Amino acid sequence: MLAWYSLLILMADTLQVIDMRLRQIAAGTSTADEMFLMVTEKLDAAAEARTIFIRGGDCGDVLDHYKKIIAGNVDRLSAGKMVGPA
Repeated sequence: MLAWYSLLILMADTLQVIDMRLRQIAAGTSTADEMFLMVTEKLDAAAEARTIFIRGGDCGDVLDHYKKIIAGNVDRLSAGKMVGPA
């Protein structure tokens, strides 16, 4: 039950990051570096998740890892701290 709850919370936080990024892109306030980061961080996170599984981790460990990444995105984007020149 807790795994489902954690997954739902992660999905809600992820949607918040997507919303923030799309709003910045639509308003023309996003940077090219931030848009590049959107793609590269997904690839990096997938590689890190694979490493967690290889080392014997489970889905809960991967969810915890993604929570940290998403929380960092929410903090950075809500503070207006985008990557690269503004």
